[in-house]
Amino acid sequence: MINLKTKGGQKLLTAGNWAWSIFTINFAWFLINFSVILTAIILGSINLSVSFVMINLILTFMLAIFTIPSLMASFKTVQDWQINGNASYFKKQFANWIQMLKNFKLNVGFAFMFGVLILLNKTFFGFVFPHMFVLTTTVIVIALLITESFQIGTNSDESFIELCLDHPVKILGATAIFIALLILNLVLQLAFLIVICSISLSVYFTYRLFGGRVEKND
Repeated sequence: MINLKTKGGQKLLTAGNWAWSIFTINFAWFLINFSVILTAIILGSINLSVSFVMINLILTFMLAIFTIPSLMASFKTVQDWQINGNASYFKKQFANWIQMLKNFKLNVGFAFMFGVLILLNKTFFGFVFPHMFVLTTTVIVIALLITESFQIGTNSDESFIELCLDHPVKILGATAIFIALLILNLVLQLAFLIVICSISLSVYFTYRLFGGRVEKND
């Protein structure tokens, strides 16, 4: 039996509490976005048609309501965690998501761009150069969304433009982390990562990469 009073036991306890914080943030994000994930799976199985366009419109609306504000909320929740220490942040993530819904125009703007990119990706799939252009544009939009989400979620002193100009390498690194975990979920079909840590871990690494406030480094 492990003695939690020893140095090794304390490290194990700290690691467990850290993992619990990661999990509670991500599980709340997953519940918020469960319907979005199901809609995206359905959309991926449909050929380009009127039905595809209609479901894509529904998905775009859902991205604006659920996915984009919940990503911004994740940055705010991670900041709360890094300032206040390990705990359950399940309720806090929901509260922050509700708060981020106020950025309606921004949420709709990003959702619209992703909706258009999803449609273009389906249209040009199999055409090498147009498809590569769509994929490249998608990566750029993801990078912009991550940067904007950090800026808004953490109420950063640096503006969006300043972040883009001052941290281009960090933005690329953060985008690579997000895409890498997305690929792990989709290609390797590690669905449990979506529930456990995919978004919260990405946000955590991005937050630290961008030099977010850390007052209780548990």
